[in-house]
Amino acid sequence: MATSGLDHQLKIFDLRGTFQPLSARTLPQGAGHLAFSQRGLLAAGMGDVVNIWAGQGKASPPSLEKPYLTHRLSGHVHGLQFCPFEDVLGVGHSGGITSMLVPGAAEPNFDGLESNPYRSRKQRQEWEVKALLEKVPAELICLDPRALAEVDVISLEQAKKERIERLGYDPESKAPFQPKPKLKGRSSTASLVKRKRKVMDEEHRDKVRQSLEQQPQKQEKAAKPMGARPSALDRFVR
Repeated sequence: MATSGLDHQLKIFDLRGTFQPLSARTLPQGAGHLAFSQRGLLAAGMGDVVNIWAGQGKASPPSLEKPYLTHRLSGHVHGLQFCPFEDVLGVGHSGGITSMLVPGAAEPNFDGLESNPYRSRKQRQEWEVKALLEKVPAELICLDPRALAEVDVISLEQAKKERIERLGYDPESKAPFQPKPKLKGRSSTASLVKRKRKVMDEEHRDKVRQSLEQQPQKQEKAAKPMGARPSALDRFVR
């Protein structure tokens, strides 16, 4: 990672190790735009000047002792970016766009099956379909197009069963309570909502009480071994 700021310092960091800079250099002014190439070359835009530093190889960080290339533009730099698989650096400035030739900046050997820069329109369409098929889960790929519109009954029943076990009651087993209107002046909206909430709280309290009473019995059945023979003393167990 390369950083530059108002202190006119250009620093190179290795994020895999310590957070101390591997190398640093004082620039005439702070670099407003930085970009790395595929081979590890570093380009920095400072005012109307673009400097490029290179290292010993792809895995080594760029050396900041002496610039590899220096180019002065006709305007202030607004952005720069290396072209993939090409030794070209595109620089946008106030006077237009400039393409710089930077030997050794791009990766010369590319994987045509992964990212082919020279693929045709048909190859790009096939690559998009392949990427989509790899992204879609295998269970959704089928020959019958109507299978995706069907309801998964087994999963739906399992989710309903888990919800009932979690709540302790079935919220869909009984129709919601609808209070009957009373005399004039006693059937306001607030009173109806209050009565409905009171009935719902009582039903929920009863369901929770029943589930709590059934839990000890379930625990006793689970604790009792499945293969044990019944004993005459079991009638004294409460």
